[in-house]
Amino acid sequence: MKLQTIDYKEFSKTRNTIQLYAQLLSAVKGKYIPHQKNWEEFSLKTYAKGFTTGPIPIESDNGIEALDLNINLIEHKLKLFFGDKRDEIDLHQTNIKSFTEKVLEKISSYGLEDFEPGEKFFAEDELIYDEEEVNKIWNTFRQIYFLLFQLRGSTLFETSNINFWAHHSDMALLIFSGKIIEGKDPEDWDNSREQMNFGFSSGDEGVGQPYFYITAYPFDEKLFEIELPEFARRQKEGWKGVVVEFDQLHKYSVTENDLVSLMNNLLEQNFTINKE
Repeated sequence: MKLQTIDYKEFSKTRNTIQLYAQLLSAVKGKYIPHQKNWEEFSLKTYAKGFTTGPIPIESDNGIEALDLNINLIEHKLKLFFGDKRDEIDLHQTNIKSFTEKVLEKISSYGLEDFEPGEKFFAEDELIYDEEEVNKIWNTFRQIYFLLFQLRGSTLFETSNINFWAHHSDMALLIFSGKIIEGKDPEDWDNSREQMNFGFSSGDEGVGQPYFYITAYPFDEKLFEIELPEFARRQKEGWKGVVVEFDQLHKYSVTENDLVSLMNNLLEQNFTINKE
């Protein structure tokens, strides 16, 4: 994959700012959208310039209006759409409190005054928003989206949407085998479906750099018996699965096809060969 080299310490400062912005949008979306499969009422989607809530249905005097909030990482603006209103907020903010107050002011003007963000959205710690790092973040996630799009199109199994999860700042795709987990209530969609999770994390304290992750629910130890390419490793501490760290992509000149092939191989092994 043709990804830029990343200095994670610098990258993560701006990533943390975008993550806070995305978490606020996720909270707005979760407030007004009823529960969806896979908890997608809290996920953001990818669009041409960044991340979006997509249309959020809001009851109004005119019937149902759509609230749409977009983190535009090309123009460095939060774009807000509601009915015939078009507003924007600069992503260069001194702290999350300033950003939150501006968002609340805008959505209150739309008649939405019952949204109350959590305490962390009023913190006054300095935010870092470096446009050069923003470009790296967006270029990376944009490529990951198309990779997962390729994976999604290569399987006949049922899948989720490709979701951006603000809580951990990762992008992921769920693939379902169609089987109900033994002992689980079939009516409990979120906890009863055998599934695999294919995603990309923008990094955390545990790994210290961006990485791909592949895991399964329920987890079968046979997944660890599968031979892996040299750029991948088994993850056994904290959670179980397969990891491809960002620096390994560069070291081994890993292509999109290499990653999709690995993912499809693990999917086939986990859902079919090992489930006789």
